[in-house]
Amino acid sequence: MFLDGKYKTTGRTILRDKGLMMLSSADTLEFNADCEGYIRIYLDCEGETDVYFTLYIDSKRENARYHVSEGKNVFIPLVALPKGIHNFKLVRQTEWGRGDVYVTGIDIKGELACAPKEKSAFIEFVGDSLVTGYGNQPNEFSEIKWGGASAYQDATRAYPYMTADALNCDLSVVAVQGIGSSCGGWEFTMNDIYDYYPRINEKDFSYNPERSADIVVIHLLGNDKYEYENRGFTLDDVFGYVEELCRMVRRKHPNAAVIFAPADFCEKGAAMIEEKLGGAKNGYYSTILYMDTLGKDGHPSVAGHESAVEVLVPLIRTILEEKGLAK
Repeated sequence: MFLDGKYKTTGRTILRDKGLMMLSSADTLEFNADCEGYIRIYLDCEGETDVYFTLYIDSKRENARYHVSEGKNVFIPLVALPKGIHNFKLVRQTEWGRGDVYVTGIDIKGELACAPKEKSAFIEFVGDSLVTGYGNQPNEFSEIKWGGASAYQDATRAYPYMTADALNCDLSVVAVQGIGSSCGGWEFTMNDIYDYYPRINEKDFSYNPERSADIVVIHLLGNDKYEYENRGFTLDDVFGYVEELCRMVRRKHPNAAVIFAPADFCEKGAAMIEEKLGGAKNGYYSTILYMDTLGKDGHPSVAGHESAVEVLVPLIRTILEEKGLAK
């Protein structure tokens, strides 16, 4: 049994016989252990892999970016832990599509303790590269051109992770660089894959969350903007797809407040929320996330993501207070 069941995950992780699949931005494995000296977290990689992880120990972020590129039984090592009960949190920095990574087990000098508890509220973020955090680490491997390097991205320094952390909420990220609601840089759209993300190539897979989100933030249209006319769509068509996606999200999470943050066409986005979905009285909201373009290839820097956090935190806190979930 994986870690004797004494663990917690957030994000759309999937437990398979060989281990826990961590496939997308901000997927998290968390556990407690009464241990000392050393710990090793073992990983298996499938196919071509270029993935980074962050490790937190007792809520403190380790400085290293742990890079996983290939192989089986590769491990993240730590030593010199003082004796006692410690909390460990492994977070995937890298978005979907950069490799399938399984956590297969751990090795500790000690034993696992009780699993960490769920937070009082749960937020899901849905979107494109603005949500995955692509480009917020712009200074590494500068010779690699746009779209190539996982080193440019750290989901723990993107606004979804920072927003959930500021509000002490659990988190899931459903996002793919280049995607749109009506069209974009892929042969599929977010509407096409939302129900079975992250197993995008497995059409018979359906993700059925064990826990319904309390808040869902949808941040899209940056890619639709550049493609919709080439695909023969009108702007009304684009917003028809966005409306459909909002309703899909509500079906997946029936009690969630849905916040739509259009990357473009913001005025029309706000009108769609009010006129088509009934606005706040029906649990639908719209907001604008102000983000800079100072990261890699015009994507937001960490400071740009922090600007989005400043907008979202008070809005979400107010909604959670109305739901009786604020902490």
